[in-house]
Amino acid sequence: MRLKPDAEALLSHLDEDQRLVATHLRGPLCVLAGAGTGKTRAITYRIAHGILQGVYRPQELLAVTFTARAAGEMRSRLRDLGAHGVQARTFHSAALRQLSYFWPIAFGGGQVPRLQEHKAPLVVEAAGRLGLPVDRATIRDLAGEVEWAKVSMITADDYQRRATAAGREAPGGIDLATVGQLVRAYEEVKNDRAVIDSEDVLL
Repeated sequence: MRLKPDAEALLSHLDEDQRLVATHLRGPLCVLAGAGTGKTRAITYRIAHGILQGVYRPQELLAVTFTARAAGEMRSRLRDLGAHGVQARTFHSAALRQLSYFWPIAFGGGQVPRLQEHKAPLVVEAAGRLGLPVDRATIRDLAGEVEWAKVSMITADDYQRRATAAGREAPGGIDLATVGQLVRAYEEVKNDRAVIDSEDVLL
């Protein structure tokens, strides 16, 4: 591919490894590097370079990252590189936006249930329904177990077996069978409150 003059000027700001990333414009690419090595720089330059070369259309691009701060930084860098119109979002923000768009189509109308950003209040209510006296630290650990079960696609009925096989320890001296009951109660609380959590958005 013959580079345009402005693309050559853009790439001149990169080192050799970053340039390899920025010029790989078609197909998947995995970049393995430590913190502070210029991964975000290489990725944003890849996007800008692809737009300059006419390979990418800004309105068809989505850059995703883990935190709102990182997404904001990526948007700022893309603007500075002239890559206007590219969306940069967190994984959760991007997923929620898509869910909001497709929800009425999939369910024949209505809006996406409200997102419950923090699990603790739901876990507290679920524990209360089971009569479990738990402190703040245990609530935090139970929320972690709920999250582990959800991202691992483990149902409440299968939680005890899978958690035992994975060598997980129940928090706060609560046995694994009871944690499985709490996982079920947590989902019931969500349904009663008509809310979804972050894992629901992604999964």
